[in-house]
Amino acid sequence: MRLIGALASGETMPADEAADGLMVLNQMLDSWQAERLMAFTINIQEFPLVPGQQTYTMGPGGNFNVARPAKIERISIVSLNNPAQPLELPMEMLTDADWQDEIPVKLVPGSLPLQVYDDGAFPLRNLNYWTIPTIPVNTRIYSWQALNQFPDLVTDLTFPPGYLEALRYNLAIRLIAEMPGEYSQVTVGVSQTLATESLARVRSMNLPLIQSFCDPALSSEGGHYDYRSDSIVGGRH
Repeated sequence: MRLIGALASGETMPADEAADGLMVLNQMLDSWQAERLMAFTINIQEFPLVPGQQTYTMGPGGNFNVARPAKIERISIVSLNNPAQPLELPMEMLTDADWQDEIPVKLVPGSLPLQVYDDGAFPLRNLNYWTIPTIPVNTRIYSWQALNQFPDLVTDLTFPPGYLEALRYNLAIRLIAEMPGEYSQVTVGVSQTLATESLARVRSMNLPLIQSFCDPALSSEGGHYDYRSDSIVGGRH
């Protein structure tokens, strides 16, 4: 509020304007949840699967009782045959069309699930595992880490480097739109520039590593190509 000139230094913010500002701030954070480049890390969580159960809800109060992630990147099955050395096996994540076309018979038992269908429902996601496990196994879910929202205007929250400036200047731009008035064009211009630059820094920091894979027909080693060393890495040796 001070940054855009809506509040003078030392002036107390009216309660209604403070509530409006907090609402806009949390709406901004909510919109950032839908963008991969605003997720600063991938959250890895592990949950047990019950023999004979196919569908699991994920979200507050669900079978996987955690905050509902905005997006799930990867899912694995963890075999517990050797508890001292659990074996993680990546699962194929099915689309709506895959679930309809490739799995015509849904209720098929098996020792280890091979595929999983996430319907993306809200407030609880539904994860359908196929085949249905007949023995105790775990599932490991890789999802976007959510940004904490502010419960009030006095509780301190911490964020990774770069987010503080991005929060301040992007919130200022939103407050200008929320509270129309006579604002200095210099203030608006500087705030817009800093909002864009700070957001770009956060996005560049969160940019996932992109791997270039080589066609197996061109390399007997498998793995992927590392342009830095001009070699295939992660393959057979």
